[in-house]
Amino acid sequence: MTKIAKLIVDFLALSDQTRPGYRESLGRGLPRLEAEHRLKSIFESPADIPELVLELYCQVDGTLRDVADQKVMDFIPGYRLIHIDELEEEFQKFMAILRPSRHHNFPFLANYSSDFVCIESEPENRENKIGSFLHDDPQSELMHSSAEDFLTTVIAFYRENVYFLDADGFLDYDFDKQALLGNRLNNGILYWQ
Repeated sequence: MTKIAKLIVDFLALSDQTRPGYRESLGRGLPRLEAEHRLKSIFESPADIPELVLELYCQVDGTLRDVADQKVMDFIPGYRLIHIDELEEEFQKFMAILRPSRHHNFPFLANYSSDFVCIESEPENRENKIGSFLHDDPQSELMHSSAEDFLTTVIAFYRENVYFLDADGFLDYDFDKQALLGNRLNNGILYWQ
């Protein structure tokens, strides 16, 4: 099991502790060859598929846009893991708001306002930086310098009770604690300051 795959397992376990049934709501995931085949419709070759994206969809299917139980919508507060069946459509929405030169960014988290969290999928950058794209200002804002940093950060947010359930049972976060811990774990990245 790769380090990214192990971090995903840890994230899913912590998330399910906070929201029992969340892991089950995400589906079972796909066998690796099937996941690669499905992702090839967006990426030019299996070698271009970022490890984070492949490992996520090998473990889970994601959350459908119109999920009936909104309490299990969020992968991180405000953003769902795009369901494998909706990736192509969400990718097209994403591309519609970007300049063509930004095609190396791939959305894997989305909200209902067509804002995205993306992974940089340039083959020469195996670290795969994670950035935020807002629909009304489609400039990338760096969030994490690697996929591993992204997962380590969200795991820490669960462990340190930055993420919690609000009074209605929805995933929420402590803004101040998130900024402090996010800044400590992602030193020098303006997003967290």
